[in-house]
Amino acid sequence: MEKIKEFIEKVLAKEAECWTKLNLNDLNGFNECVRELYTMSIDRVGKGLGVAERSDLGIFKRSEQEIAESPLINKPRYLYKLSNYTNKIYNEIWVAYLSIKNPVGKPNEVVFSDGFIISEIENNIKLIGLMGVKLNDLTMEVKGWKGNIYNPSDLDIKKLGKFIKTERYIEPANFDNFSLADYLKDK
Repeated sequence: MEKIKEFIEKVLAKEAECWTKLNLNDLNGFNECVRELYTMSIDRVGKGLGVAERSDLGIFKRSEQEIAESPLINKPRYLYKLSNYTNKIYNEIWVAYLSIKNPVGKPNEVVFSDGFIISEIENNIKLIGLMGVKLNDLTMEVKGWKGNIYNPSDLDIKKLGKFIKTERYIEPANFDNFSLADYLKDK
């Protein structure tokens, strides 16, 4: 589990670095960072992270004064829990339960937002899928998890496999009536 935790921490740091470079008008650095982030995932999964190479800064362009007054340095997501499964297709997978990107507040003041699914592909640890909290359209109440459109078609987040173990790191907040209960489940 330790090597998977180290991997996910590198992914989260790289994701935050990408957004920071964009916020600092560093287009070349941003694009390089995105390419590095994509090497940590299979095929299209990187696109599901919400960052993609850009030809210009567009609406993200900030004045030198804005940057000087408010540099917008992004923080990595919080890692709450890491769960391990045996899977028929991928042999062994891990799910990292995470906060929203660039979380504001202490870890126990934030709720679950996303899950990153990880496996070893050709002797390389990679992101193989993403999941996000599923919200009721009318009430915005959290109803569970949903897969990302960029996930491979053979990855079903409702059938991750046989649960092996979980490591818990930080308790999330519970104002969504979901995160804490899901955190405490052995899944």
